[in-house]
Amino acid sequence: MGHLVILGDLFEFLFGFRKAFPFTEYLPVLEKLQRFNLQGIGIKYFEGNHDFFLGSLFSEKFGMDVEVHTEGWEGRLKEKRVFIAHGDLSNPEQWKYRIFRRLLKNRWTYSLIELAGPRLSIHVARRLGDRSYQKYHASDRSTPPSAFKTFAHQKFLEGVEVVILGHSHFPDQVEEQIDGRKCLYFNVGDWKTRRSFLRFTPPDRFELSAFVG
Repeated sequence: MGHLVILGDLFEFLFGFRKAFPFTEYLPVLEKLQRFNLQGIGIKYFEGNHDFFLGSLFSEKFGMDVEVHTEGWEGRLKEKRVFIAHGDLSNPEQWKYRIFRRLLKNRWTYSLIELAGPRLSIHVARRLGDRSYQKYHASDRSTPPSAFKTFAHQKFLEGVEVVILGHSHFPDQVEEQIDGRKCLYFNVGDWKTRRSFLRFTPPDRFELSAFVG
């Protein structure tokens, strides 16, 4: 069976509340993931900047075996050395965001969110999400942001051969030759508006496409 890798921010805001699951509008998508899982499809979920404290959410609330990553992951995909991440830490110049992320994604803040409860937490999260979208993604870009490619190039110099990111909302792909190695960078883009996704077919075929249906 195959694998489904989700690079975060599949939902506007998702938090692993221990006692409640207030995200009823997400149930159709989560139930579909549940069916995939029951069919033997492995699922990996990389937390983005809209996903928090997912750890055991999938197993405890939906009985799914989902491998959750809070940070980037480096490993091998067949013969290729690969780095996969949501991508929100790809631009070192966004130091204010990095500080904000560190303040937001930690066990102390998670305890406060749990204490505040779903209603208030969801309201605040959506307000922050709207501001973030207007600042970083609302404009109609004609070219992909360069910081992601710069980040991928640095990974290539470290020996990684394939870099796969999200977050930019802009599908992109670049091929480089580094010391005789073919290196590939992909950004899976945005499912909400562009319906873009990346398909890997062993042993070494990658295809960035847009879903039509």
